[in-house]
Amino acid sequence: MPASADEWVVPPQARALIGRVAERRHLVTASDIVKFAQAIGEINPIHFDPAAAQAAGHPDVVAPPLFFQTMTYDPVALELLPADGSPVELDVPVPATRAMGGSSEYTLKRAARAGEWIKVRSRLNDIQVKRGKSGPLYAIIVQTDFMDADGALLASETATYLKRP
Repeated sequence: MPASADEWVVPPQARALIGRVAERRHLVTASDIVKFAQAIGEINPIHFDPAAAQAAGHPDVVAPPLFFQTMTYDPVALELLPADGSPVELDVPVPATRAMGGSSEYTLKRAARAGEWIKVRSRLNDIQVKRGKSGPLYAIIVQTDFMDADGALLASETATYLKRP
């Protein structure tokens, strides 16, 4: 049982952040693509060799599908992270001290290419609270779109992050 009915409500300060949008840009480099492909064990030559990528119809090396995840949050100094270590973009005022990934759903239209700028647009879609075994469980739902320089959608992610006391 909750200590009070308020324990199962999203605080007004957090609710006021729903709809908040953050935008940033990232330059995709061939080196970034190679490092990511190596890190995940991907060996397809289109991620390493420009000639192989061109033979497959790409202008240069292309990134594996989940490469977009590397652009979801900006790097910040350790001392600027919230106490739970989550990205600053997920710092919402809920009474919770621990964060973890909940779920993620991707839609991929086209792979990121070396040499292109990607516009990243993240929107805080919702904050929900549910009864967990050890108290309230807050679900922070973020929609992130990845677009090319012309504004064409390349990929989209809907992610749910969980926070709990």
